[in-house]
Amino acid sequence: MSTQTTGNLRQELPWLLLITAVLVVLLHANAPEVWFWFAALLVLLIWRTMAWLNRRWERLQADPQEPPSTSGSATDAPG
Repeated sequence: MSTQTTGNLRQELPWLLLITAVLVVLLHANAPEVWFWFAALLVLLIWRTMAWLNRRWERLQADPQEPPSTSGSATDAPG
């Protein structure tokens, strides 16, 4: 895994733990509470997915579209 991927995973880890905790509460909830916790889980998942997609989009926009040409040497004299 690359360093940036590991950094992104560490950034998302608290949110993944929170979503897991909400899912556990949802599984143990009584009937009236189920819809509230389901909605809370759904909102968290949508919010984090949109944030992840936004970061991914910004990263793609920041990267150059084509890699630099490696046909010539940087130390050769022009001419």
